[in-house]
Amino acid sequence: MQKKNNIILFPNIKNKLTKEKEEKYTFIRDEIESVLNKYCKIYNDEWAVVLAAGRYSSMKLQQIEGSNNSIDFFKKCIETQAKKKL
Repeated sequence: MQKKNNIILFPNIKNKLTKEKEEKYTFIRDEIESVLNKYCKIYNDEWAVVLAAGRYSSMKLQQIEGSNNSIDFFKKCIETQAKKKL
């Protein structure tokens, strides 16, 4: 005999929110990189754009996350870039 269950499966809201957050962060990251690349071309000065973006991001991240977490984040970014060059 087969038992029939009347169970309604609810969506996993936590996973949905995590996926939406990841997509949002990816979109913002890609847009910011696009804007920075445009500024590099407009001003023909990649160094100045990189320094301005780095200064802004490091100072803001330190305010939000603190020094140690900020340094860890930038180290991971540098390590990721170094691996791409191999």
